[in-house]
Amino acid sequence: MERFNLPILLLFFSFVCSNSLAQKRNSDSLNKNKNNVEFNDKGIQFKKGDNYLLIFRFRAQLRAGYFSRMDNDDQAGIEASVRRMRLRFEGYLYSPKLEYKLQLGFANRDMDLESGSPQIIRDAVFYYKPNQNWSIGMGQTKLPGNRERVNSSGELQMPDRSIANGKFTVDRDYGIFVDRNFEIRDQIIKLQTAVSTGEGRGLVLSDKGLAYSGRMEYMPFGSFKNKGDYFEGDLDFEEKPKLSFGLTYTKNFGARRTGGQLGKFMYSAYNKEESLRADIRTIMADAVFKYNGWAFLGEYYDRKVDKFSVSDFSTRPNDLILFLKMPAGTAVNLQASKMITKKDEFAFRFTEITPHKELLSYQYKLRTKAVGYSHYFNKHKFKLQGYIGMDDREGESEELDDPFKNRLNVMMQVEIGI
Repeated sequence: MERFNLPILLLFFSFVCSNSLAQKRNSDSLNKNKNNVEFNDKGIQFKKGDNYLLIFRFRAQLRAGYFSRMDNDDQAGIEASVRRMRLRFEGYLYSPKLEYKLQLGFANRDMDLESGSPQIIRDAVFYYKPNQNWSIGMGQTKLPGNRERVNSSGELQMPDRSIANGKFTVDRDYGIFVDRNFEIRDQIIKLQTAVSTGEGRGLVLSDKGLAYSGRMEYMPFGSFKNKGDYFEGDLDFEEKPKLSFGLTYTKNFGARRTGGQLGKFMYSAYNKEESLRADIRTIMADAVFKYNGWAFLGEYYDRKVDKFSVSDFSTRPNDLILFLKMPAGTAVNLQASKMITKKDEFAFRFTEITPHKELLSYQYKLRTKAVGYSHYFNKHKFKLQGYIGMDDREGESEELDDPFKNRLNVMMQVEIGI
């Protein structure tokens, strides 16, 4: 009986050991896989070794608002919409030096419907970054433009950007992007350049007229916490004063849209022999300052449209109407904010747009005064925002535009995302 029990005992022991070893291997494999998937402040990260990284993020802005034309209350209205709905993928392939960024937008106002067809692709760009100071990219993304535009729309302290940005920004384009950073002691200089099609998002065909953009930034007191020079509000409570100056110059040759990369197409835009095109030059200067919960943002815009005069449109009345709406002139946007607690902020905005003197008979002088409140559940990723603004117009352009003089805007917006 003892001879019989020994082999059975050895067999049982071998089974237990092999099963324990298999469980340990499975456990090690599961732990290894768990280490490859991580959820943190950057989003959901999928990583394979040191050569492949995918970061997935989403966000949506849910808005409800009311606007009333103070001089004509019959034209009051309610806005209820998904203002933005975005999916974003970024990371690197084969090497951390080879980065990519993809972003898709699905809300109506995300799609640039004025281009003629829905533009779901917002960003599709590939970068080669040999070191932390150089970046070379190709694809479609934001041009090196004004700070308010380059700030993500998910990192604003009010539900939307200013009317100055809406008039004069250069937005996204397809092109080649080259950036270079310099650090001199504690001071930082950033140079950004781009050569792009000048046509905006998603166009299949372009022409020989390209857009050339350059931007320089100077940070005399060193870098901001968590790249805070490119999100609004001092959510990180900078312990030392931080300041950044920016200057952008861009010229779009042969633009066929009223805003260069944005806006309506000229009616003759697809007639190669008769199409009217504009050379649009834009200069933008900005500065941001943050310290101990205080934040200030200032921007100045100057835009000029070359090569056109009203006489060019004597046989093109439809193009003349669009030309007279082309944004040209100067604008200023000023914002100030204070974090009153670790999660609550009040912000104030003043914006003014002055059309070019030749267009004063056809465009309004615009002005906005606004106050905003934000409660940050998880910084800019999850927040509740309120906004009250007064829009004023000066001018006699009733034949080309909606003739209200004063308008009250009240908005509430919830941003959710990871």
